[in-house]
Amino acid sequence: MKLIYTLLFLSITQLASAQSRHTISIQSGLFHSYFDKTPLFNFNYTSKDEGIFHGVHLGSVGVDYAYQINPKNSVAVEYTRLVNNYKEIWADHRMGDVCSRDLRTLYLKYQRGNRIFKKTSLIYGTGISFRYGETYLFTSSWQYTHSYNERNLALNAFVGLEHQLTNRLSAFYKFDLRSVLYYVNHKELDEYPQFHPNYPNRFDLSLKVGLSFHF
Repeated sequence: MKLIYTLLFLSITQLASAQSRHTISIQSGLFHSYFDKTPLFNFNYTSKDEGIFHGVHLGSVGVDYAYQINPKNSVAVEYTRLVNNYKEIWADHRMGDVCSRDLRTLYLKYQRGNRIFKKTSLIYGTGISFRYGETYLFTSSWQYTHSYNERNLALNAFVGLEHQLTNRLSAFYKFDLRSVLYYVNHKELDEYPQFHPNYPNRFDLSLKVGLSFHF
């Protein structure tokens, strides 16, 4: 019996000291810049009824799973959801301005990390992402809107820093640039080009922050 306990103790110790190969992350895109008139934050139209941040936050939320190939390289899959209503745009808009978005993004990526300080690593990488959902645009100087189905494939590149908090927990922030390569529903956009003179924009720059659990 003592031998069994000893072997069990050694197995648990070895498992605990083994390198973590799996990582689950939760994150938020603090802002998304589409290089158009849509605001990054909602400072002027806050409400106590809209969550703990009173509606100021116009970002996204997401979850990420990564598999560590070796100490420096990993592959990951990410899912994010973004729901924004740009209330500032409703008060003063042009034809073609975006008034709201409801988007989901699936993201397959490769990441590399290089340690630059004792507990801090530079992280960077690239990937491809597929986005689907709805974008609402003003089709006149009045408050008439039209919904366009978002279906596009894009190339992503990102860079940031990761800080080790404990052996199993780390925090990160990174800039992620998305550039659309192909619009699945481009025929719909060509049907009434006068209704969306400034849309679509192929770029999305986001600042993502989050926590990672390694196991």
